[in-house]
Amino acid sequence: MVLNKKIWVAVGLIIVAFTSILVYARLHNEQSVTANTYQTWQKTFVTRQSAQATYVNAGVDGKKMAMSEAQGLGMLITAQAGRKGWASQTDFNHLLAYYQQNRLVVDEQQTHLMNWRQRDVKGAWRTDAHSATDGDLYIAYALQEAASVWPKQATTYNTLAKAIAADILRYEYNDQQQLLTVGDWATADTAAYRVMRTSDVMPSVFTSLGKLTNDQRWGQVSDSMLTKLATLSKQHKTGLVPDFAVVTKQGVRSAKAKEVATKQDGHYAYNAARVPMMLADSSDQRAVWINRRLMHFFDQQTQLLAGYTVTGKALHKYESNVFSAPIFYAAQSDADRYGKLYKTGATIYNRSVAQQPYYDATLTALVAVGGFKND
Repeated sequence: MVLNKKIWVAVGLIIVAFTSILVYARLHNEQSVTANTYQTWQKTFVTRQSAQATYVNAGVDGKKMAMSEAQGLGMLITAQAGRKGWASQTDFNHLLAYYQQNRLVVDEQQTHLMNWRQRDVKGAWRTDAHSATDGDLYIAYALQEAASVWPKQATTYNTLAKAIAADILRYEYNDQQQLLTVGDWATADTAAYRVMRTSDVMPSVFTSLGKLTNDQRWGQVSDSMLTKLATLSKQHKTGLVPDFAVVTKQGVRSAKAKEVATKQDGHYAYNAARVPMMLADSSDQRAVWINRRLMHFFDQQTQLLAGYTVTGKALHKYESNVFSAPIFYAAQSDADRYGKLYKTGATIYNRSVAQQPYYDATLTALVAVGGFKND
């Protein structure tokens, strides 16, 4: 009897040891895949402009192009990679230097917003001198993350983040509706003043900026934009939201084709694709509700395709990590609820980011390093 007990104890210990080995192997493999994803992205897209400055190359067909969105995402990716020991502070500071060299000037006054695009035109580096709000938000948040990762320079990073936050509310803010506009060019005397980019609804970022600046307007922005996004979600059984929305006297509606930028303005397309990621880390019940509706729709699909009308009709017959990566990120936040999407979502790592366009690769890398999480 004593011998049988010893045998069963030994068997139990073997099972525990074997299970531990499997868990370790799985976690080690996941870390290897995500680290490799970051490193490949960094080598492929981070481009040297000078000895002390780098930018994220968003160009296609061999052409070079920098954008504030790309720079902000790149800075956030690098800060998060630094948290994991995959990137250095120098890597971050070189990206920061490029942003600082390409700040927007309004009425002969240099702001802390970034010029939204710089590109190579026949060998000359041309600047498009307007801002894009999403890029400025990413840069401000990346600086806050960097302050946490590299505390010796925290004061410098946080001071700059505060300055960006102040200029966002100065140049990219509709104070009548308490929402962020799409850029400094969307002034009160234009129709664009009433346009909202759905992927600009970043409640966790707004909360972070509010705590940093002690400016109550960030809470008001979050409340207003989440309420409008929830209204858009309610308008269709799918819960899908459009790339752009227009605020009217009657409420808020999806933008019409080409009303803002492209024929896909009113669809769940390349801007709205980021919404699941932007909401995933928020505890606000509206954000949770909106994301659950989105994730329920995606959970019903046999294949995640590259965009949908807000009524649920696929726009294309192919897949894209622009859409899959944010969904996988949101699924990670509640793997029990979204088990299918969590399991299938890991396929975003199957294809090297070196073989993907900038946008697909960059959102994949952002997921790999931990996205907007600050722990």
